[in-house]
Amino acid sequence: MSYVDKINNALKNLQNRTLEIKNDLERIENEFNDLKLNPYGITSIDFASRQELSSDLLKMEGTIMGLQLALDLMENEHNE
Repeated sequence: MSYVDKINNALKNLQNRTLEIKNDLERIENEFNDLKLNPYGITSIDFASRQELSSDLLKMEGTIMGLQLALDLMENEHNE
């Protein structure tokens, strides 16, 4: 398996995981919207969970951009 294939597989896995996280975040947001905001409706654990998923999503998107850049550079070098 070449480096390009390995990077493509990593990209595919990250994109799938990113989609899962986006779906989880959407579900959490919908749950928040369904609850009335009161002192007992939403816990700090709920907010922490949402924050953790948001942070993971940002990191994965950055990793995807880095891997895509690496692929682009490898293709440019190969074409020269």
